[in-house]
Amino acid sequence: MYGIVAKKYTQALMRSVKDSAELEADLQIFKDLSLVFKDKKVYDLLASPFLNKNQKESLILSVLDQSNQKICNFIKLLNHSGRLLLIPHIALELEKRILALKKEYVAKLVSKEELDSGTLQKIQASLANKLGVKLSIKQELSGLDGIKLSVEDLGIEVAFSKERFASDLKNHILKAI
Repeated sequence: MYGIVAKKYTQALMRSVKDSAELEADLQIFKDLSLVFKDKKVYDLLASPFLNKNQKESLILSVLDQSNQKICNFIKLLNHSGRLLLIPHIALELEKRILALKKEYVAKLVSKEELDSGTLQKIQASLANKLGVKLSIKQELSGLDGIKLSVEDLGIEVAFSKERFASDLKNHILKAI
């Protein structure tokens, strides 16, 4: 649910920006604020019903550089509607949109074993060339026997699993008999 609402606030924030340099600066501010939210004590304070909105707003604004009046007003707007907890989600969404404007995407590679950097570079170059975009790959390890590559922002997913391959091979042999 946070993601859907964060997209609307991100869109409004992007409309208020004049150029890409200002957008990058805003992204950095939101990334810094997101780091503050990772502290459990701060998060608990902002989620607490015992603090009023003014106290929560002053807590967030104390972390910010007060010279950026637009961001301060944006934080006040978020606080007024009770949506301060959206700040990390807005940071993620803003980063995705900036990368999409630059035609840069992040692919997630999930496999059982870690692949060497040469193989990752080949996969990255091949897929980036085929899609016509800049691509970076983040690798995650999982217990699945197989490999899966997905670029969420482009809606692309490629997967290969040993179990699926064996099942398809058995079905093909059975059909041939």
